[in-house]
Amino acid sequence: MARVSFSQYNMWSSCPQQYKLSYIDGLSQSTSNIHSVFGSAMHETLQEYLSRCLRISKSQADKNMDTKAFLKEKMREIFIKESNEGKDPICSKEELVEFLEDGYLILDYFQKSKNFNNFFSLKDDELVAIEQVINTKIGENVQFLGFIDFIVRSKTTGRYRITDFKTSTKGWSKYQKSDPIKNTQILLYKKFYAEMLKISEDMIDVEFMILKRKVSENTDYHIPRISRHVPASGKPSMNKAWRGFTEFVDSVFNPDGTYRTDIEYFKKPSKLCGWCEFLGTHCDGK
Repeated sequence: MARVSFSQYNMWSSCPQQYKLSYIDGLSQSTSNIHSVFGSAMHETLQEYLSRCLRISKSQADKNMDTKAFLKEKMREIFIKESNEGKDPICSKEELVEFLEDGYLILDYFQKSKNFNNFFSLKDDELVAIEQVINTKIGENVQFLGFIDFIVRSKTTGRYRITDFKTSTKGWSKYQKSDPIKNTQILLYKKFYAEMLKISEDMIDVEFMILKRKVSENTDYHIPRISRHVPASGKPSMNKAWRGFTEFVDSVFNPDGTYRTDIEYFKKPSKLCGWCEFLGTHCDGK
């Protein structure tokens, strides 16, 4: 059975040719970079800290968990693991230190009670799941695999809230926030999680927590280091996201789950060619 993920859909939406070379032709040799190392380590750190806050208490979490030491160790573990798997160094020592120090600033910001309370309620939020696996059949021979970062449930209303952590250099612009492909990820999670629980989609809220490494100090107004982006997730948005995703699945796979190789859509160019590993080798960008 074929297996798809949001990252595959994201690549296909950006450039079907890159998708073909990566997944159908199996030519990708991409390795991790400092951004993925930092993102993974920050995810694990926040998930562990929030788990302690909501399951025990924030005061105990602050007392017993050194979040900065935890982040540093996770970055070290992931860096070593990914470095051993690749041929070239992931980053320089200076870059590693810079990202780590940026992470410290994010943690300092988040652990302050007034900031923490803007995102989570110690009284009302009940922790439901961390890294919730979504493994669901979306076609006769196609399976979707994904992982939801964090899920809480309101003790008052019974509503669920899905949170997806996104590390970013300077945050998301208004264009990124309005990007239908970017927002589709969490809308798919909402759809599949509702089906898993056998509840209405209307009982699930969604949000992105955007973690900014760099915040400008030379502004006349305060820029928060962490911000929330809540995409539209009503029926029209959900239906549009699902149509776009199923178009991808139908375009890529045959009914038996094998890859399609009979159409010309793979030649669609992308504006992001400069970042593609295939530029100049398997693709001329035209």
